[in-house]
Amino acid sequence: MSDFSHLNSKGNPKMVNVSDKKITKRTAIAKATMFLGKEVISNFTNNELTTKKGPVFQTAIIAGIQGVKKTSELIPMCHPLLINGVDIDINITDDECIEVLCKVTIEGKTGVWVLITKNDYELAKDTHGDYSNFEPGDSVWIEGELNEMQYYGDIEARLFPELGTGLNPAVAPGDKGLVIEKSEFGPLFSPFGDDSNNTIINYANGENIRPEDTNKKEFSEAFLNSALFNDVVFRDVIFSNLTLNDTFFVDCTFDRVTFYNVDFNRTVFSNSSFNTVFFNNVSVKNSKFDNDDFIHLWVKDSEFDNTIFDKTDIYGSKWSYTSLENGKYQRGNLNVVIFRTLTVNNFALNDAHIKTVLDVPNSATFDFTYMMLGKTEIRVDKDIEDDYPLGQNMLVSAVVGEDGIGAGIEGEDGEWVGDISGEGFSREGSAIKENLSYEYMVAQNPEGVSGYMIANILRMKDGGVDTTFKYTIFFNLITFVGMVIIVYAIGTLSTIFSLLKFFSPFFLTVGYFILLALILSERGFWDMVNLMALYFFPPFGKETVIPIGIAQGIPWMVLAVSIAFVDVVVCLFLIWNFDLAKKIPFIGSGIKRVQAKGASILENMPWVERLTFFGIVMFVMIPFQGSGAFAGTILGRAVGLSVSANLLAVGLGALIGSVLIALSVIYGLGFLSYLAPLQLAGFIIFIMVCGTLYFVYRHWNELSIDEFTQTLGLHRDGVIGAPLTAAGEMVGTAGGTVIKVAEGTGKTVIKAAGDTGRKITKATSDIVGSFVDTFTDDRYDYMTGARSDKTVPTELDTGVLVSLPEGARRGMVVTGGAGFIGSHLVDRLVKRDEHVIVLDNFSSGELEFLFDSIENITVVDVDLLKDDFDEYLKGAKIVYHLAANPEVQLGITKPEVMQEQNVDVTERVLEAMKRTGCSRIVFTSTSTVYGDAKIPTLEEADLKPISAYGDSKLDAEKLIEKYCKEHDFRGVSYRFANCVGPRSNHGVTYDFVHKLKDNPKELEILGDGKQDKSYFHVDDCISAMLAKAPRELCDAGEFMALNVGSKDSIDVVTLANEVCKSMKLKGVEYKFTGGVDGGRGWKGDVKKMRLDIKKMKSHGWDPQFTSRKAIRDTAKWLDENY
Repeated sequence: MSDFSHLNSKGNPKMVNVSDKKITKRTAIAKATMFLGKEVISNFTNNELTTKKGPVFQTAIIAGIQGVKKTSELIPMCHPLLINGVDIDINITDDECIEVLCKVTIEGKTGVWVLITKNDYELAKDTHGDYSNFEPGDSVWIEGELNEMQYYGDIEARLFPELGTGLNPAVAPGDKGLVIEKSEFGPLFSPFGDDSNNTIINYANGENIRPEDTNKKEFSEAFLNSALFNDVVFRDVIFSNLTLNDTFFVDCTFDRVTFYNVDFNRTVFSNSSFNTVFFNNVSVKNSKFDNDDFIHLWVKDSEFDNTIFDKTDIYGSKWSYTSLENGKYQRGNLNVVIFRTLTVNNFALNDAHIKTVLDVPNSATFDFTYMMLGKTEIRVDKDIEDDYPLGQNMLVSAVVGEDGIGAGIEGEDGEWVGDISGEGFSREGSAIKENLSYEYMVAQNPEGVSGYMIANILRMKDGGVDTTFKYTIFFNLITFVGMVIIVYAIGTLSTIFSLLKFFSPFFLTVGYFILLALILSERGFWDMVNLMALYFFPPFGKETVIPIGIAQGIPWMVLAVSIAFVDVVVCLFLIWNFDLAKKIPFIGSGIKRVQAKGASILENMPWVERLTFFGIVMFVMIPFQGSGAFAGTILGRAVGLSVSANLLAVGLGALIGSVLIALSVIYGLGFLSYLAPLQLAGFIIFIMVCGTLYFVYRHWNELSIDEFTQTLGLHRDGVIGAPLTAAGEMVGTAGGTVIKVAEGTGKTVIKAAGDTGRKITKATSDIVGSFVDTFTDDRYDYMTGARSDKTVPTELDTGVLVSLPEGARRGMVVTGGAGFIGSHLVDRLVKRDEHVIVLDNFSSGELEFLFDSIENITVVDVDLLKDDFDEYLKGAKIVYHLAANPEVQLGITKPEVMQEQNVDVTERVLEAMKRTGCSRIVFTSTSTVYGDAKIPTLEEADLKPISAYGDSKLDAEKLIEKYCKEHDFRGVSYRFANCVGPRSNHGVTYDFVHKLKDNPKELEILGDGKQDKSYFHVDDCISAMLAKAPRELCDAGEFMALNVGSKDSIDVVTLANEVCKSMKLKGVEYKFTGGVDGGRGWKGDVKKMRLDIKKMKSHGWDPQFTSRKAIRDTAKWLDENY
């Protein structure tokens, strides 16, 4: 009850405390139309009716004002407010009605001036399909990312094949439908047996049944018995006047298919897809639809008797004058549906849901777009599917509607009321009827909100749907104007000019976006904006972005000008803020060096100045990596080009290059084929080579190799183009992996830093060697270090991969960082610009897992159980302790290994933290600490592990909690469900994939197949671990445990099915071992597990993957990479 603002925790009424609210000014407007009738209105004179007791309207106005003043007394929990003004106006609108308009202005602690949008939690529905926080008719503003969009058009107007008339009844006028009529199945089958009759099983496999592909051949009978259609595609086909008995359709596709006057008896449709299908006068008896998908289905004048729909989803369907009898719908969804004169008797729902029922006659057909904004589904009138790209941030003005009432609800006496006749839908085993009514959000232009500035100035499009882009621009402009006023108040006019100079490129960008919005469609505009943003970030250049834009249908001239505009804006910002750019670390020093060298060149060789303008034009025009506006502007300034000349050169180069690439894409195969990208690049390179040779010939005596290399930054102290030896040493000082060429050997090795004398393993050297192509197959490689000879080969051993160099930046320490979860955590921390030290002995981890981040981290091959690793924890902000033995089943035979690698190692890490002053630890625990617990399992549940692995993790948690209390540590333990994803190297999914690779026909499953567990994706896992830092979750001296998993769970058979689908395997036979201890996969296996994750979600985290989706993604990755 505490979710209601006017009820306290006990459910008693209360008045909301507004003491913390700010005083705001608010205007409320109410309007009412009253019917008085012609007889009463005829007695009014000059918009007033005067009686013996006085004027009626004036009396009503006085009464209205009194009512306003008494509002807080009339409404129980309403606060008394200071009323600034009340204005009531009454007018006669026609010969029967009057309109009353009341406007009230108040000032107090109530109301808001800005627009408030609702979040996913506030928009949640209850189990009855109703919004918990809203009532029908409530107006709601919703803002969020557009995730899905689907238009459902007129179902009866879709391209169903129709029977024609005339000489060729097989094809309707203007239609290409093939009629399979009578017994015309000849082309489909390779019959078994000596003759083809209705008792021999027929078989059709891999056929394409289309009008242009089929040569019809007659059978002697008018019906078909015992047929199997396997992997057959029916497109633009009409089944007419047929009887099919004991027939199987397996893995078939029905695309634009009509069944007319067809009888299905004992027929099975399995794993098939139906798109735009019409059942007209069809009888389906004693049949089954198993694991099928329907979209755009129209059922008319048909009957389904003793028919089962199992694991079948139907989207966008209309059922007219049809009956559903003696069957059931189970484990599926019937979504976006119209029932018109449907008879339902003895038809049960079992784990199935009928959603989004549209009432007749209000919605006799479809004409809606359903959009998913965040997690909220919104209905929008008409087709807007092509107006907005997915991923766009949207703002929607919506109203809570109610639908499905006319389709059917249970009446007061238990009878079925609505457009569905008969007994109605009910749950299997229950006499309670299924209520099809529900509440929904429908987009609607904001009405009666004239007081909202946002609604007045920026009117919404598409019936209450619009992007947030222009609103963001509008409010940002207001903010900027306010900032300019403040700057002017505290500064000078020159300060404002400097500010305008800095922001002018951004203003130009806004203006150009407005121009694009005027000349392009909404979707075209956003496609162009996204491409401009893509082009702004390397490595995507003109040669990548422009072909994509042309493929999306954007006019080539708009594309070319827009891409060139990005270059011009970048050039303008750098030119007008060049001094600011020179202050940027690293970039600034490079700019200064290039600029100084350019001035020197101009002083010694003034003739170069005549070539610089066209050189910059060519440099920007050629689509090579790094040849864009940024580098062109810096080079132009470095060689002394004026501001205007530099801007013109970059602009010309960008425009010419963009136009040439666009034309080469459009006309590359036509009469302008010489403009094709490769030929264009070859022609330009040829001209450049010729020009270079001519330059060298004319100025041979003036050239100096040393000066030339220094001009390009190829000196030992530089960065761009520095030799490998110099670059390696510079990276080494930053604390990353260091590649170095051993002098005089031609060998490439990993440098051993500091005084450790430790070396890289041979396995690792082969991996790195595959990138630099310099390792040989010898058993030796060369290493450099304080205690090594640079030329004497030394046999490789297993030791420190890269030690921590002096002066390296400290940050996060990840033990077990080369493992499955650890490597993903390292990647995410690197993206957050954290310096990461990885401690791992590579017993279960892989160096390959760290390749995405290897240049930005320090990796140490260390045994946490034996080696000293205090040095690496000094100054660390957080220790992420993931090092453990992940093999759960190992605890059965070697429980002492779990004690050593999971408990003893944890204690050594905690002791090292105590000695080095590190006080924050994040630990990865497991759901097995709960054992066989109540589902869903709360963090407060009893901790009763049933395996050595669970025991060891629980003991490690207790150790951490002990150190937190005794040494003021902050400790967080994340208790994981089954984590899966790319790089997974253990677990049931990993096991299944490897078994199926060895034998794709059979899969052994441990246990009885009834294990049911939660599986969550590693991306969700890392997001949970980084949602909040330990200091945000607990105070010093405290320890907290949090559950992390998915919202659902799946059984092991479903998991196996998903793995087989991902590997595209069919007909796999499952063999169950039976298991131990009541069907467990192994001794100590928790058979059923799903964690309660509400506490973790309260910290702003929400899983994005279901168990099925996580398994599919993992299996696909494993199949492709192992």
